[in-house]
Amino acid sequence: MSHFYVSRPNVYACSDGYSVEILGRTGLVYREQERCAFVDSEVLMPPAGILVYQDTICRWEPPHEHQVLGPAERARILSNILTVLGSQGVEVQVI
Repeated sequence: MSHFYVSRPNVYACSDGYSVEILGRTGLVYREQERCAFVDSEVLMPPAGILVYQDTICRWEPPHEHQVLGPAERARILSNILTVLGSQGVEVQVI
């Protein structure tokens, strides 16, 4: 069973090995294992939560930029983002 927790301010993590860091008013970083991906997002006025631009889930950051993110992996990453943020009561809108 997965456990969700806040590992430090603005970082929401899952015991399955992935986390989401909210970088401020715009942008978030999704991390799993040694890889990370920047995802465009906007923090919205309460109680609206966060708006995530799913089309920006397109590549890993260096040194893993050569690893292609296919549609299934992009969908899995988005699902993980929704799950971990939702577990902490953060409402997420996806466009």
